[in-house]
Amino acid sequence: MKVEMKSTDQSQENLQTRLQQALLRDERLAGAAGHLRAQNKGPVNLSGLDDSAKILAALTLAGEAPLLYVVPDILRARRTLEDFNALTQKGAAIFYSLPHDFVAAGIKSREAEMERLMLLSSFLQGKTGVLIVPAPVLVELLPPVSAFQAAEIELKKGRNLDREAFLEQLSELAYERCRSIETAGQFAVRGELIDIGLPLLGRGEEGTSEGKAEAELSGKCFGVRLSFFDTEIEDIRLFDTASQRSVRSVETITLPPLREWRVAPDEQRSLAARMREEGEKAVQEILRQGGSRADGTELMRWVEEDASAVEEGLPLAGVARWEPLLFKEEASLLDYGKQLGALLVLDEAFALRSRLDEFEAQFHLEAEELLLKHKIMPFSLSRHRGPADVAKALDRYGHTLTLAQIPSSGNGLPGGITLQVQSHAADQYRGHEKLLFQDLRRWRDEGWSLVLCASGEKRRQRLREVLNEESLTLPVTDLDLSDGFIWRDARLAILGNRNLFGSEKKARRRQRDGAPITLFSDLVPGEYVVHDIHGIGRYLGLESLVNEGVRRDYLHIAYDGEDSLYIPVDKLDEIQKYIAVDGKKPRLSKLGSPEWEKKKARARESIKKLATDLVKVYASRRKETGHSFSPDTVWQEEFEEAFPYTETEDQLRAIGEIKADMESPKVMDRLLCGDVGFGKTEVAFRALFKCVMDGLQGAMLVPTTVLAQQHLESFTQRLEHFPVRVRLLTRFVSGRKRQEILRDVKNGAVDILIGTHSVLSKELQFRNLGLLVVDEEQRFGVDHKEMLKARYPHVDVLTLTATPIPRTLHMSLSGIRDISLLEEGPEDRRPVQTYVMEYDEGIINEAILREISRGGQVFYLYNDTRKLAGKAAELAERLPGARITYAHGQMSERRLEEAVNGFARGDFDLLVCTTIIESGIDMPNVNTIIVENADRLGLAQLYQIRGRVGRSERQAYAYISYRPDRMLNEDARKRLAAIRDFTELGSGFRIALRDLEVRGAGNLLGGEQSGHLEAIGYDLYCRMLDEEIKEAQGQAEPSRLPEEALIDLQVDAWIPADFIEDEGQRMDLYRRALALRTDEDWHEFVDELIDRFGDPPQAVMNLLDIALTRVKAAAAGIERVGRQGDDLIFQLKEDQAANNAFLHLLQNERVAGRLRFSAGRKPFLLLKDGAKPPENMALELRKLFLES
Repeated sequence: MKVEMKSTDQSQENLQTRLQQALLRDERLAGAAGHLRAQNKGPVNLSGLDDSAKILAALTLAGEAPLLYVVPDILRARRTLEDFNALTQKGAAIFYSLPHDFVAAGIKSREAEMERLMLLSSFLQGKTGVLIVPAPVLVELLPPVSAFQAAEIELKKGRNLDREAFLEQLSELAYERCRSIETAGQFAVRGELIDIGLPLLGRGEEGTSEGKAEAELSGKCFGVRLSFFDTEIEDIRLFDTASQRSVRSVETITLPPLREWRVAPDEQRSLAARMREEGEKAVQEILRQGGSRADGTELMRWVEEDASAVEEGLPLAGVARWEPLLFKEEASLLDYGKQLGALLVLDEAFALRSRLDEFEAQFHLEAEELLLKHKIMPFSLSRHRGPADVAKALDRYGHTLTLAQIPSSGNGLPGGITLQVQSHAADQYRGHEKLLFQDLRRWRDEGWSLVLCASGEKRRQRLREVLNEESLTLPVTDLDLSDGFIWRDARLAILGNRNLFGSEKKARRRQRDGAPITLFSDLVPGEYVVHDIHGIGRYLGLESLVNEGVRRDYLHIAYDGEDSLYIPVDKLDEIQKYIAVDGKKPRLSKLGSPEWEKKKARARESIKKLATDLVKVYASRRKETGHSFSPDTVWQEEFEEAFPYTETEDQLRAIGEIKADMESPKVMDRLLCGDVGFGKTEVAFRALFKCVMDGLQGAMLVPTTVLAQQHLESFTQRLEHFPVRVRLLTRFVSGRKRQEILRDVKNGAVDILIGTHSVLSKELQFRNLGLLVVDEEQRFGVDHKEMLKARYPHVDVLTLTATPIPRTLHMSLSGIRDISLLEEGPEDRRPVQTYVMEYDEGIINEAILREISRGGQVFYLYNDTRKLAGKAAELAERLPGARITYAHGQMSERRLEEAVNGFARGDFDLLVCTTIIESGIDMPNVNTIIVENADRLGLAQLYQIRGRVGRSERQAYAYISYRPDRMLNEDARKRLAAIRDFTELGSGFRIALRDLEVRGAGNLLGGEQSGHLEAIGYDLYCRMLDEEIKEAQGQAEPSRLPEEALIDLQVDAWIPADFIEDEGQRMDLYRRALALRTDEDWHEFVDELIDRFGDPPQAVMNLLDIALTRVKAAAAGIERVGRQGDDLIFQLKEDQAANNAFLHLLQNERVAGRLRFSAGRKPFLLLKDGAKPPENMALELRKLFLES
């Protein structure tokens, strides 16, 4: 059978089917397929297969059945997932292992657990067809399949629900009630609507059916919105949790349980009693073996804590301690596969057994340590599954395939058939194009099936052009396969991206744009606000008051002393939330005092000087001319194509802006902002490469030798196939080598120089410098930067910083300093497993040893410089054999660099440090972080610190601890409570990010301006800066808000609490209602209200009608709208000429015959019966001003 593959635009699904058909030309594989189809004939052991060949063989032999594909570890799982996504449409995902949870944390992040349960549900429903399983998962206990399926809630349109019972059921399944959905595992009730948050499957798993179906959704979770007609589900809509807007309707949705163990309310008391009973038994055993009563008391302490939590229906800390009671029946992932008839595939069985043995040994070491300290009981281990239990389960499974590269006696399962096929990895053809063309012609002439993989349109186009030049008409596909294979007996050759281009091109998942920080939705009573006229006050809440028979909402704000203000919500634009640079509490202003006006005047004077100086600097820089670089070369395109990831939109935009600057005659001075890992370095590399392509030299100035070395290694690897010479110059380069580098730079023998402060040395002279890149700009003083610009006035400068810059500030400065922002994150990573807990020496020791035993490193954050060395010594005593060093910002520069450099090289296992690790170099081998006394740190600091781990494919852990005996103040309690939200990217994350941005604003603008930021608040400061910059540039500053007419009508126009209960949401919606400007705005807002909250009551519609009338009436020359008996009167401005908007009103057919114009000294319009009845006045305004 000859399988033709001629079409270059055939669908991926068709291509995959043809590949599987081609594979069955190998008689051995066809025989294996027959053996597996026959029931109970034992496993098939297949060898001779390379990695991607294994994937295609497994898919071919599975046919329509789902797959459980077991691999040794997570790293292997990630690579396997990429191949599955390239070769199947079944939907593939990794079923990650969970840590064996003996840790008694007060709060634990739940992302990983929820994702697993959503994946189980998707697998059982057939939406996910391939589960890739790291070996340790096989020893983990799961709920029995029947119990899991019984707990799932299937929702269908038209189903009748008892709402109260349904909400209670959601709580029992570990969904948490909240005011609005921000993350998975939450639900919210608003009138007739119920919103539920679910994990969006796929961190890199685009191939899952779920991922395909929810393509219009993005991020880590999505919402399900149920609307009811009485008790019947009228509609089920999926919505985006960032915008809270519906995306589309679905007929049905299944809600999985979101906790693997659950205790039914009627079982809580009996379970708690059994826990206490087991605890008493354990205490008796301790005493029998000669243990102390203190040990028994300590054990009963945590037993009582756990039992009380169960009785009260609270989450249970250290679940693994109680597995024998929680899991009445034993079940594992293999039971789920068996239920579905899935083909079980063991990839390298010998390696799987070795990994399970390692895992078992590590488990017993940890368990024995905990037993000795009485943190668990012998009873806790009675349900533990070891490698022997897994082996028995595999023997019972039946429908099993083992795959191996090299045939050997231990690399399969007994009792089946063993087959060896002739397959090998494809060659690397980059640089050997003649050999490639020879092989392609030979395979074509012998009737082989050929597939050439090129991800990315540029690569496909280039490959087609090359093939055409060689008169080869072959299919070029967009399969994102890294490494291909040759399967001789199937006459099949697949050449992957790495085979053809020397590098793979991994697609980055599209990240959801960060949710806009709507500060008023986060404003809660007790927080500080800034009023333009009255100054800084404390917000006490939203109060509904009746004035002259009309009900409105007012903001109640307290000032110094007993002073208070009630501000109507239609004046919300005069209020801003107060945000300080360093989180300090401000002094309240006194009503009527001149002090606030003085503060504003001082700030404005300073801002005016800053704006004038900035504009002057920019204007003088515009006059300088530099080198105009040539457009991109073919080599530039090849260099960029070799980048192993698909660029983010932000990266592409920044690259475009930088290239435009370089190609123009003006001297570039651009700032590139983005967090660590967001892709700044790649953007800089492309700019440097462009510089070298024009025959000029490039230099990169970095603050530390560690970072310099990291950049050198990365750049050297990227330049592997290009004749570009890169050298490193730091203070550790000395003597003859240093002189040699200086000479080569002067002679032009070095194309790119990467260095630390040595680059600032006067003895360094470039032959022809074209571009200077300054990394971590905030780490260099102003003097350093100015000296560089003075030495190289005509050289393009690109500076990089990891300090977040607020968008408002960016908009103000964008006309003065060229700024590019990278706001889009890197490829998705595993969530950091986070524990918030009282400091427990045993748990911390165990966490450190676990990380070291897997070859990783640990950050230990102890933010007290004076006691840091003592803490390092204490840890060295507690952890004999661990290599420990410490670092803080008050050490000498050389000592600090040596410590950090040694840690980065792997000379140490643990770095005890202060918050200096908040920003800095990427250390992917550090995957555990311990934070002691976390209650003393701000939420923003905790966010940045926690981001230092989880930068590799390994599971990362964060232990956020506080002292057991410490009485936490109110702010500290709030921060620790918010950590749960921020670990799962909820509102706490957004607030933390805002804090960071404000701190970044202070850094960018300097010390003096930080003081004014503190005095008047961030938002007012930015507004003043924007105004002063425009004035300094000679631009007329338009009024902040369009002119509005006065609406003097006695009509209820407000948002009742029984429509939207949450005060913060009401505030946010008031602000947005007041910003309505067009008919489109009005319709969009009404649609959103109906979508999110149900049909708005009349008072809300009145509010929207009046808000729009204010603006549209003003545009028509109307200054006041009032009532006169049963009529509405529209008072025109004096000397108002008739404009188009006014003429349009007169021609409105919906009020034809009722609208009359009265000319005279005070002209006006009269709408006959517009106030009859009075409750319809706002509706009459809508008829008049809303066009449709």
